[in-house]
Amino acid sequence: TFWNGWNEMGGAISWLWRSKKVYWVPEHRKLMDKTEDLTKWKAVEDWTGWQMQNALNESVANALKMSQTTVELNLSFNGIGDDEMEQIASVIKETTSIKRLILENNHIHDEGAKHLAKALTPERGKTDPVLEVLSLRNNSVGSKGAIELAALFSSNRTLKKMDLYWNNIGNDGLQAFCDNLRPDFPKDFVLDLRYNGFDRSSTKYDWEKMEQNIKKNKLSIGDDAQFRGWPED
Repeated sequence: TFWNGWNEMGGAISWLWRSKKVYWVPEHRKLMDKTEDLTKWKAVEDWTGWQMQNALNESVANALKMSQTTVELNLSFNGIGDDEMEQIASVIKETTSIKRLILENNHIHDEGAKHLAKALTPERGKTDPVLEVLSLRNNSVGSKGAIELAALFSSNRTLKKMDLYWNNIGNDGLQAFCDNLRPDFPKDFVLDLRYNGFDRSSTKYDWEKMEQNIKKNKLSIGDDAQFRGWPED
């Protein structure tokens, strides 16, 4: 059996116990093993903490694209930045199976969000991207990244949940999302924008109009509602 933990430098490690002996399995070796045999992939692949920021290359991306069984991919706590997001975006654009992508607690900024938004934008004459859930909790997409992601809602009809909890998108990001809402979201749709540094005291924004736009598009407001994170007075 495997035991996952953290070393003194904060890196992810794994130990394999066999016959009362302990073997250290480097994280990059685990990734190589994964890409060598796609038949062993599960519906939920949890690669949390594999520190794969320097190993997320084209061969790994191609393996992810070819997977026919994986529905959810968790890449949280992997040190992933904007450069790695270019490879991940290519996966999301071409995959036919991955419907839930978890990218929490990484180092994704506005450029990484831009790569994702481009990959998730439907193209005329091509099959729409299949991703339904995107979680970017605790990253740094900022207002520029939020504006790119918000624009998706005008064309992408597949996304059912987007989680941008704690991404410092600010008032500009909030307004971008409010401006791109539409009335035909599915009943299980969720947009989570909590803890994003909104400043309700700013007179630059028409707060009443933004709130009305949320309700006009049949979304309820609250921590457990479809639109999460509306700033109170």
